[in-house]
Parts: sequence; C-alpha cells; structure tokens
Amino acid sequence: MIHTSINALIGLQLSQFIPNRKLLSTSIIIGMILPDLDLILDFLLSLFLKFNFLDKPYISNAIFHSLFMIPFLSLLILIYSEYKNKNNPSIVIGLSTGMILHIIFDIITLNSIGIFYPLFDLSSNFNLNKYLTIQIPEIITKLLYAFDFFFFRLYTWMIINLIISYGNNNFKIIKKLTIWMKIQLYIFLLFLLLIYLDVDETTFSNLFGLLYTPSFVIALYATYKTRKIIN
Repeated sequence: MIHTSINALIGLQLSQFIPNRKLLSTSIIIGMILPDLDLILDFLLSLFLKFNFLDKPYISNAIFHSLFMIPFLSLLILIYSEYKNKNNPSIVIGLSTGMILHIIFDIITLNSIGIFYPLFDLSSNFNLNKYLTIQIPEIITKLLYAFDFFFFRLYTWMIINLIISYGNNNFKIIKKLTIWMKIQLYIFLLFLLLIYLDVDETTFSNLFGLLYTPSFVIALYATYKTRKIIN
C-alpha cells in the first residue's frame, strides 16, 4: 500500500534522472500526488453520509484514479495554456506520467482502483487482491496511515534541503515549511498514540481525514513553490 507522501518522495527522487525540461519534473511529482484527491473527496462526503471512508470508501480511488481523468485534465491544461499564450507540453506530459505511475503503484500494492470509472461502478474496480486474497491486519493498515504523516514530514524536509542546497534565500517559505514539518511529527506521534489506545474507527478516520487534508494541500504547495529548483 503506497500512500500520497511516498508517491511524492518517489517523484522527487525520479526528478534527478528526468531531462531538464521546463516544469516536467514538477508536473510528474504533482501528477503522482493528485490522484489521492479522491481520498479528500471521500472524507468530505463521509461527514454528511456518515460512513468510514478508510474502511469502506465511497468514491476513493475512482474519480482521479480513472484513466479517463488524465486526458480530461490534459485538455483543460492545454486550453488554459492556449488562453494564456504559455504553451508548455511538458506540463501535460509530466502530469499524465505522474498520474499513470500513481495508478500503477496503487495496483501493484493491492489497492482497489476504478481505472475505467465511470464506465463501471466501484464494485467493478480493478483489484489484484481478488486473485491473491492477501489479508493485511488492521493494526498494520492503521500504522501505514500513521506513517503517511511521517513521510509527509520527510518530503517537506527534502524540499527544504533542496531550497537550501540551491542557494535560494527564500527564508519565508523555509520558515513556513519548517514549522509545518514539526507539526507533521506531532501528528505522526498522535496517530501512534491513537493506535496504542485503540480508539474507535470513526474517531480514527475522521481525525485522519481532518489532518490529511492540509498535509496533502501543503505537499502540493511546497512542490509548486519550488518548481524552478526541482526542474
């Protein structure tokens, strides 16, 4: 099971081997993060429909994990670029590549993915685990969710070091990211405590969604703000 933060870390590491084309590396990293917007949408829906989005998702791994979303977003970007007279095919190539990599990683780590959504409903999601029938203990699943925040912290730390190593004196963003990096550590420790105390599923999932959302947004923000350095 690969989570958002690990996808971001993989994308950042891949950027070292990607040709230096304008915004290509940044677009790949954003593309590897973006599909998990489904998780946030599921969390928001769960607040009104009263379901555990971590245990029985409603739309997770469907809308932004669908292969049909890739050409749709690409078309929107191309239309916007044409309107702004800033045609840069590297953005579309990078975003599409990142999203495809994310989907592949999710499939091989036994996630249920709606790759052809909305042609098929969520009961028809592609899931390798249907053939392997591997059961992951609940405690391991919760630990993986907790470690998502730890790896978000690691990603933030790597971004900060990237800014410093390139001699960028943007102390304002470094200060912001440093504060957030400390908060992410506290969030990680909080979830370890919740697991130890064996809190109920609803409390765990709601707290995860509440704290995962800003982590997701700030990861995208940090990636975008350092786009010139990454590339």
